[in-house]
Amino acid sequence: MFEKSWFEEFYKTEDPWSYKTMVDDAYRKSVILDTISEFGTFDRALDIGCGEGFITEHIPAKTIHGIEISDLAASRLPSNIHRVHSPDGQYDLVMTTGTLYKEYDNKQIIDWIHQSASRIVLVAGIKSWFVPFSFGKLVKTLEFDYRSNLGQQVLVYEVSS
Repeated sequence: MFEKSWFEEFYKTEDPWSYKTMVDDAYRKSVILDTISEFGTFDRALDIGCGEGFITEHIPAKTIHGIEISDLAASRLPSNIHRVHSPDGQYDLVMTTGTLYKEYDNKQIIDWIHQSASRIVLVAGIKSWFVPFSFGKLVKTLEFDYRSNLGQQVLVYEVSS
């Protein structure tokens, strides 16, 4: 599992994943944001593993919180994202992209989602890399090619009350 020091080293360079320059990531971002928008606007949203806020800053929410392990990445978050180190109450949208993999602390991420999601959960990432999870009633699934024909999957759940 990657430690915080790995992320700090990785984020010494701005946009180390090349999200801002890759056509596949512009498409992935539009798919995720279009999917979120289908569920309206949100009062409170949380992005777990928000990185530098590439997608997070555009979430249609009044208040946006982001959890990011890297202090360097978090220092580049847009001003509309409030960094938190763990969930702060309930959120009507909780999302995480590219984090539910064995290399990350997926147990902590899954626990945070279960504890803080009150309405919608969106999870996205490389389909074959996902660890098992479930967050309620699956209401939408999208799949598309991503970077060298990896299968990107976007899953949306409605949380049971």
